[in-house]
Amino acid sequence: MTFLRNAWYPAAWSHDLGETPLELQILDQMIVVFRGEGGHPKALYDACPHRFAPLSRGKLRDGRIICGYHGLEFDGTGRCVRNPHGNGKTVSALHVQSFPVAVRYGMVWVWMGHASLADSHPLPELPLFDDPSLTWVYGQLDVRVNYELVTDNLLDLTHVEFLHPFLASPGNSVRTHYHCEQTGDEVRSVYTIKEEPVTGLFQLLWPDAPATANMVADIVWQAPARLSLKTSMGQGESPAAHDPQLVVMHLLVPQGEGATRYFWAAGRNSAKDCENVSAMLKQGTQNAFECEDEPMIAAVRSRMRSNDLMAHKPAILPFDEGAVRARRIVTRMLDEERAKHAAL
Repeated sequence: MTFLRNAWYPAAWSHDLGETPLELQILDQMIVVFRGEGGHPKALYDACPHRFAPLSRGKLRDGRIICGYHGLEFDGTGRCVRNPHGNGKTVSALHVQSFPVAVRYGMVWVWMGHASLADSHPLPELPLFDDPSLTWVYGQLDVRVNYELVTDNLLDLTHVEFLHPFLASPGNSVRTHYHCEQTGDEVRSVYTIKEEPVTGLFQLLWPDAPATANMVADIVWQAPARLSLKTSMGQGESPAAHDPQLVVMHLLVPQGEGATRYFWAAGRNSAKDCENVSAMLKQGTQNAFECEDEPMIAAVRSRMRSNDLMAHKPAILPFDEGAVRARRIVTRMLDEERAKHAAL
């Protein structure tokens, strides 16, 4: 067991779940997500129990999923409700494993652990999604590396100067003050920069921006792999509500040991009704990770013997504290989950 299973994982943006079933891989399991009766999202193991044809290759009808190979029909609980062959019996052997599903923040979440534990584990709290002052754009991509390497990258904002020149100014790292704290199983890293040249990105969000301003980037990590980043620029000693803000939510889903599905959402509190800014923000956010971050993280992994970063005894710099803390929390939670699993 190398993944935390007793957790809610994002499966899809709700607006992407339409008239066709979605094939997903989460924690090395193939899952099909679809809209069942009443339009409510459902999740099943993506294999018909007859000949193991992917149900995601089938069709939907009246909230049921129909296997595209032999026409067996299943409801959202995985029960076979129609067998078009012979005497039409729907024996228990035709049952498909189902997974608990919930919807929150415009996203479909799937519980990957013991179904009996789902109700006792609340859905993730991501309060930035509830902020009515923010306008959002959304995206996703698949990344060809382990999810913890992606977490390392997202918790480390000092690489921005070198990998994302549009997002930071030369000398940014030298001017950055870093602070990390841990509250329970939540890690928070704060990057503060005084008199920072206003970046090209914030010039889009800040009409008549001054040449320099104070920047604060505040990122919070939650297990297994959810990160909320709020970046603001202003002229006061501390961020103010009216300062231009950019919020980015990072939701990572381990598909397997060497693959991650990365959902992101970027919100802003200025230029809210400008479609050009929305388009530029969406393209820029997707491009930054797809064309800059992801190739570098994949190159990093190519020089490692395994996904266990700490086994390689890497040199640790002060701003690595957040990522190290996050890894330690996941390791401890995995140990606890293994112990509980062994006791069942």
